[in-house]
Amino acid sequence: MTAGRIIVASDNAQRRAQLRTALEFEGHHVAETESVDQTTQRTSSGLHDLLIVDSGTDRIGLCELCRTILPKSDLGIIVLAGDDTNKGRIDALNAGADDFVAVPFVVAELLARVRAILRRVTRSGEGCQIVLQDREVDLRSYEIKGPGSRVSHLTPKEFLVLRYLITHANKPRTPQTLAQTIWQRDGRGELEYVRIVIRQLRRKIEPNPDNPQYILTERSVGYRFQMP
Repeated sequence: MTAGRIIVASDNAQRRAQLRTALEFEGHHVAETESVDQTTQRTSSGLHDLLIVDSGTDRIGLCELCRTILPKSDLGIIVLAGDDTNKGRIDALNAGADDFVAVPFVVAELLARVRAILRRVTRSGEGCQIVLQDREVDLRSYEIKGPGSRVSHLTPKEFLVLRYLITHANKPRTPQTLAQTIWQRDGRGELEYVRIVIRQLRRKIEPNPDNPQYILTERSVGYRFQMP
């Protein structure tokens, strides 16, 4: 099992203690934050792999917090929230979260999701660089460089989808296959999330996201990465 450096962010001391106990029992290193300022400072340090953020953090919206963190950090994000609806999950994923766990949650399930994300975000040396028309994909640093001096960071979910498509370049992959690969479940409930991640990737990679030339949609089949 991969031991991770994890931040638990919540203004609920009991929730932080519950999560710390479970995570440290699994061998993870845990830091706690209870305010937005503490959380954004810790996540931008580059010293952690994963953030577990509770909906009670300083009463700020989770989506807003994710959007604040992502430009400064590449760590994975698991959102804990009571809004267990498709809209709540989609909003969190659109904001950059990698996974969503409804509260109350089963600790064993949360730990399994933590392990799945840590296996991915702590891997190193597996990437490559691909030069596109006006930018470069660097899978080793989770970055899209260009156009010009612009740098866009890939979230762990974006990285996994893009790496999978690149690994199978010029061959269409079904949304179900992508969902099964990324979420490591049967994939049936994650098809909308796959579409969200594809949309986010196109915004970062394509010169014109509305008319993609790299991440293509093949009608009735799925998605294909067109290797330049």
